[in-house]
This record gives sequence, structure tokens and C-alpha cells, in this order.
Amino acid sequence: MSRAYSGPGQRPPVPPGPDEEGRRDLDLFDLIEMIWSQRGIILVVFLILFAFGAAASILMLNKTYEARARLLVLLDDEDLTPGAAGSGEGFIIEQVMQSESEIMNSETVRRRALETVGVSAVMQHGGTEALALRNLRQSFSIQRAPSASVLIPTLESESADQAEQVLDAIVDAYLEYRQEVLTGDGSSGIADRRLQSDQAYSNALTALDAFLTEHDITDFDADLEAAVTQATTLRTALATAQSERQAASAAAAAIEARVAEMPETLELYVESNAENLLIEKRLERESLLARYLETAPPVVAIDREITELEEFIAGGGVEGLGQTRTGINEVRQGLIQEQLRLEAVAAGENRRAGAIQSQLNTVQAEVQRMRSIRAEYERLAQDVTATETAANSLATQQAEAEARQALAPGSADAVRIVERAYAPPEGSSLKKLGVVASFIFAAGAAVLLGLLRGYWINHISPSAPRRPVPQSRRTGDAAASGPVPMPARVAGVPVLARMPRR
Repeated sequence: MSRAYSGPGQRPPVPPGPDEEGRRDLDLFDLIEMIWSQRGIILVVFLILFAFGAAASILMLNKTYEARARLLVLLDDEDLTPGAAGSGEGFIIEQVMQSESEIMNSETVRRRALETVGVSAVMQHGGTEALALRNLRQSFSIQRAPSASVLIPTLESESADQAEQVLDAIVDAYLEYRQEVLTGDGSSGIADRRLQSDQAYSNALTALDAFLTEHDITDFDADLEAAVTQATTLRTALATAQSERQAASAAAAAIEARVAEMPETLELYVESNAENLLIEKRLERESLLARYLETAPPVVAIDREITELEEFIAGGGVEGLGQTRTGINEVRQGLIQEQLRLEAVAAGENRRAGAIQSQLNTVQAEVQRMRSIRAEYERLAQDVTATETAANSLATQQAEAEARQALAPGSADAVRIVERAYAPPEGSSLKKLGVVASFIFAAGAAVLLGLLRGYWINHISPSAPRRPVPQSRRTGDAAASGPVPMPARVAGVPVLARMPRR
């Protein structure tokens, strides 16, 4: 970046600061230079990515075969079938063909075709019915030329024979289902299927009732929930009884230990004149202190008398001289009664805990028994639910079929099969397109990585070379600026060309 000033009265150019030194815009030649300097890395990354992409395209993109069939929809004024398929009185060909396409592309047609050919015909490597239906939805399509009454159903598959077989099954299922939808000729068949479904529902219900009667169960879920709730309540009651028994036993044991340390009888009191005299002297001293100080002679004298009486009594001078009365230790008797009560409580709680434990064992055994037969019950209950759902569905279909107005025989014959399903033996593959896409992706990713690495090495890295920036120089009143020659090589890379910067 250069700075130039011209004209009188302008200040001379300011030299670039340390931050501006070495900075300049990148041009096409710089990008080419960075790509050329990183050609080794670019080539290695390109080869790795292209090898992985090409291998994945070759191994994962298999050849597919597309089977096609052609159906002709007849538009006859005396034939009411296309009119029923279309909408309104003055229907046109677009409405009719759209209605026929919707019938053929319905889920019912695919399910019937799947029942005919089986899941293995649709999923070569195995799978569920749901996956097979999804595969049919993705691979099946309907084409039609504008203003033409020919439907062209197509189906893609990994095998030509499989594509033809499945597409023929779809066409047959469409023709059969179309007749049932438009004319209701399938009402008798639905009635037979309903009788079978009703019988299956009755058998499933009988089996479930026999199972409940055999195991003495009224309502499995309600009985199991009640048993679990009862078990929980009994566990709580058992824990409470055991806790109260332990508390009562511990308290009785503590009282028993305390009773063992207490005497059965106690000396109620001992009468002695010396003690009464000592009490009188102390009372008299308290009376003197109200009038005299502690150092007064009367107080000192009575203190001497009190001291002599205390020494006399402490020396045993009055032993056997008074009257002693003894009696039963009422505290000990109360503790014994409390001990007996607590022992009775502990025994009662022990018996209660035993009864609760017995009930809990019975309830837990019942819960375990019901849980062990739960799988069988759920299987029978599912059979009842499934057969009931099927019976209700068939009953609805039968009612709709009987309520539908019957049309003339042959009125559903407005569709002709022009061509059965046919799949060309050569098939088609996307392997070449995948290889080309892998080449483009690998080249773009490798060049981008080379540019990033080259930009880091030449411009961001601390070890990147600093290039001088051309500056304008003022000579007299005119400023002349010229490009500063750049080094011929940077980091061993030849420079293809340099353009002067303005």
C-alpha cells in the first residue's frame, strides 16, 4: 500500500507504520502462486478423496431396472365408470385420468399387491412389511402424456424380473380394487370376511375369558394394581410394627437395667435433735447477719457453734441416736410397671409384625404369579383387540358396499391393459455420475485446502516473509511513484508475473 501527495501546500508522504508494512491485496497471480507452492499437498488430498469417492460410487450405486406397463382408460358416454372416477357431470379427461391415477397410487393397492407377491419379492435382503411398503412408495410412480388416456405405471428395482413381477401385481390389484370402489361388487366378499372376522373375535374373547377364569382373575390390570397397592401398604405396616417393637424392647431393656441398680426399699427419713439444733443455729446466724457484720462477736460465736455441731455430726456422733423410717421404693415400682407395659407392647407388636409378614408373603406370591402370566394375558388381550378392530372395519366396509348403488354388470370394464410390465435388460446406473461428482468434489476440496495452507504460510504465520510495500516519493512539486521490484522467488516458488499497483 503506497501513499502519494501532489500539489503545493501538501505535506510530504508519511512512511507506512509497522502494521502496514508487508500488507497488500492478493491478486490472481498470488492465488496461482499459492496453489503452485502447495501442489504436493493438493495432489495427495485430491487422490485420497477421489479414491474414496470413486470407490463408494462404484460399490454403493447399483444398477437399477425400470419396468413399465400401459393401461388404456376408455371414455364412453354409456359407461358411467370414468364419470364416477371423475368429478361433476361434465367431467373432462384430465379429471378422469387424475382420479384413475389416485386409485392406482393408493395405499390399499400397494398393500394388496404386497400380499400377493410377498415381502421377499420387494425386499431382497429381507425386512418388515412397513419397509416393503415404503420401498414401494419410493420406487413406484405413474406417468401420463398430456391429453392422452393412457396411464404408464413405472417401478424401479434392482432386478428386472422382480420389477416386472411387482408391477404386474400392482396393476392387478388396481383393477380389482377399482371394481370394488366403483361398483361395490365386493360386498359379498366383504360379508364373508366379516363372518370370519366375527368368528375370530368370538374365539379370542372365549380364550381370554377361559384364561381369566382358570387363574381366578376378574380384571387383570385392576387386580394386579390392587395387589401391588396392598403389598406396598403391608410393607409400610410391617416396617412400623417392627420399629415400634424394637423401640419398646429397647426401652424395656433400659428400664430393666436401671431397676437392677435400684434398692427395693428406701430410708424415708431419720429424726435427730442434733440436726434440728444445727438447723436452728443456722437460722439464728441468718437472723444475726441482718443486724451485724460477719466479723461481729455474736456472729463469730454462733459460727463456732455451727462448726462444732457439723463436726460432731460428721464424726458420727449422732448415729443410732435418732429414729429411722424405711419404705418401699416407689420409683422402682413405677419403673417395673413401665417395664412390664413396654414388654407387653413389644410382644404385641411382634405378633402384629408376624401376622403382617404372613399377609405380605401371600400378597407378594399373588403379585409374582400375576406377573408371570402377564405375557400370556397381554397376548390374548391383543388378539381380542386386533380381531375386534378388524371386525369393526369389515362391518363398516360392508355397510358402505351395501349402501352403494349397484351399477350395471361390466360397468367397471373401462380400463384395458395395453402392455404388461416390461423391464429393459440393460438397466441404468449412476456410477459414472458418482465418479464425476467425486472428481469435482475432490478437486475443489484439495484446491481449497492448498489455498488455506498457502495463505497461512505466506501471510499469517509468524515466519511468513515480509514484502516491502512501494511508497511514493516527492521530488519538487510533482510526486512520482513507481513500483518497487518484488523478489523473483518467495520461499523457493517462482513468481509467474507481477503487475504494477496504482
